[in-house]
Amino acid sequence: MENKQWPVFYIHGFRGGDFTTEKMIHSALKFNNKKNSEYLKATINWRGKITYEGTWTNDLHPIIQVVFQNKWVGSNQISYWLSKLLFDLRTKHNFETYDAVGHSLGAVALVLVNLKEKLHPYIPKLKKLVLIAGPFNGIIGLGDLPNVNRIKADGRPAFMSPTYFRIFMGRNSISKDLKVLNIYGNVDDFSNTDKYISVTSVKSIEYILKPRIKQYIDYPVNGSNAEHSLLHDDSGILKMVNGFIYTKL
Repeated sequence: MENKQWPVFYIHGFRGGDFTTEKMIHSALKFNNKKNSEYLKATINWRGKITYEGTWTNDLHPIIQVVFQNKWVGSNQISYWLSKLLFDLRTKHNFETYDAVGHSLGAVALVLVNLKEKLHPYIPKLKKLVLIAGPFNGIIGLGDLPNVNRIKADGRPAFMSPTYFRIFMGRNSISKDLKVLNIYGNVDDFSNTDKYISVTSVKSIEYILKPRIKQYIDYPVNGSNAEHSLLHDDSGILKMVNGFIYTKL
């Protein structure tokens, strides 16, 4: 059965940790009627050394929680460590495909990892990807300001951050059979942000992904629960994520 397994990775972002994905993982275990709470936790230190605790289960979809001890690194470093982790776990467990859920910079890093698949055939193939509040085109105060950038009529953002431009230039390497759920928040305070990431920054990725992948779903959330650090714990979002990842469509 091992070579037929299809793991699911949960990735936090800047200043995040195991607390970021804890509720998502326990929600997934409950959704899949798992009476135990077994999953594998992979901790990566500031040198890139990986340590494991917990269990790689025999389930069809073993869950892997990824935690970075250095909470202050950017998406490029995260993507490098994720690629290393995928290589290591594939060597140990011989899986060929995986799904992933990424919050904030973790979401950006997962897209960067996907750009490497064609260059590195041994990297497992990403099939379903949930992006939660991904700052694809800048962060408020760091390359973006409220209501400055905009999405043009053709879906293209008026301005491109360096990270966004990198993804844009590598867009032909995006997996064609990828399915993406893009979740983002708007706290409705006239800033059109989740307090940290603008709606424009998150939605910018649609221009790159939608024409090239198998399925793209936009999922906006509005109101007080749409704040950046609350999105990954929202019950409605958890239900949406679990249905997308664990239901065969």
